[in-house]
Amino acid sequence: MSGDSGGQSTEFEFHLIIATPDSVNYAIFKATFMPNSQPDLVSWTGDSSTQPSMSKISDSRVSMSACPGLEQYDSQTKTGWTCNELKMFVYYDGNLHGCPWIVSSFVKSRDPFAKTYDDDFPDYIGPTKVSSSCPAVPLAPYDVSWNENYVVHNKVVRLQSTGGVIEQTLPTFLMENGKLCNGNNFDERGVYCRFIAQQMTFSTSGCDNAKVTVTPEPQPITSRQLHDMKLRVDTTSRQPIDSTCRFTYILNMY
Repeated sequence: MSGDSGGQSTEFEFHLIIATPDSVNYAIFKATFMPNSQPDLVSWTGDSSTQPSMSKISDSRVSMSACPGLEQYDSQTKTGWTCNELKMFVYYDGNLHGCPWIVSSFVKSRDPFAKTYDDDFPDYIGPTKVSSSCPAVPLAPYDVSWNENYVVHNKVVRLQSTGGVIEQTLPTFLMENGKLCNGNNFDERGVYCRFIAQQMTFSTSGCDNAKVTVTPEPQPITSRQLHDMKLRVDTTSRQPIDSTCRFTYILNMY
């Protein structure tokens, strides 16, 4: 799924992650989808002989509910956004090294016009899609935390007003049996941490004050974090701001 600003200027950045027990490789494709255009591979971390290719099959508008967070994102911009389902064909001719392997992808969407009035305005990041034929594993031992040392489901943030826009980054972590599940480790546990993390879905109901926004930024599969939550608070009014932001992680298995 991707956001579309309603014009042919929308830029799409496709992030493809191929994770196997032995390696994790990343590909980035870029496109604007002008008539007859196809995504161009601009980055690939694997061997040049196995670099993937991507082509568009179809593009159709769907309900905004299929793009988590897009309605809130749309309310903060001067352009109108819609949710589009992009069906893509991906070809990869590399060794998957047995199970558990998983291929995941997500799309960043941006409108160059939006950058002209706010260069720091973030891109919209669509939901992650996954593919694998490996056996399912139990999800009961896994959880998500604001703290990497123990499980914390709620977090209170207090910020001092500056009269401008305040930004802060808040990381989230995958936990297994109450301990950090570190996707940076290339042992058996680390392999399954990456396998589980790539199948999680994330949604937000937003913040209950328009002056507060949080944009989730997915971290690399080999990172200790799941997301960096980019908190942005507008304190130009110099008035006290009290806001609650709600997020939901769902552990999935295909």
